[in-house]
Amino acid sequence: IIAVLFIYIFYLSIPLLYDKNWVQNRIVTKLSDEFNINLSNSFDISYRILPKPHYLIKDTKTTFAEIKDLAVYISQNNFFNKDRIIISEIVIKEANFFLLKDNFITFYKNSENKFSKKKITISNSNIFFKDNLNEVISIIKISNAFLFFDEKNLFNIFDLKGKIFNIPFELNYQNII
Repeated sequence: IIAVLFIYIFYLSIPLLYDKNWVQNRIVTKLSDEFNINLSNSFDISYRILPKPHYLIKDTKTTFAEIKDLAVYISQNNFFNKDRIIISEIVIKEANFFLLKDNFITFYKNSENKFSKKKITISNSNIFFKDNLNEVISIIKISNAFLFFDEKNLFNIFDLKGKIFNIPFELNYQNII
């Protein structure tokens, strides 16, 4: 049993051997293609085995967010072939999202398309709503949110739990595709 455990741990450690620049470019490309998340190329990336294999991206930016921790969970199916990295889930922690009125229009148009079948989870984050003069109108504290496409029922799901003006609320958005 101990030998099998060590072999499994060595198998999980294979992504440590991948070239860091190649991994960074590959993850940026996959996030853009599969999730429509465009990361800046300057960030710190590391591979972690626990709780399940993932790449941890620290201090990155997108077009409308600053993200402190972005965990990109990968499938354990085939670590021997690095070209077949499959992202299974994304977890965003401690992010600040900056939204203008135009971002809502973009979000609404994107919600008419299918979200990814893979879950995006957001926790301990903030949404800053700004007006046209780039001044903050309100702040929403997100305790937990997730979005994905439900293949069984054929609709996009976006659930958010948080506080606005220190009043707890829940938003459950479902869009039939």
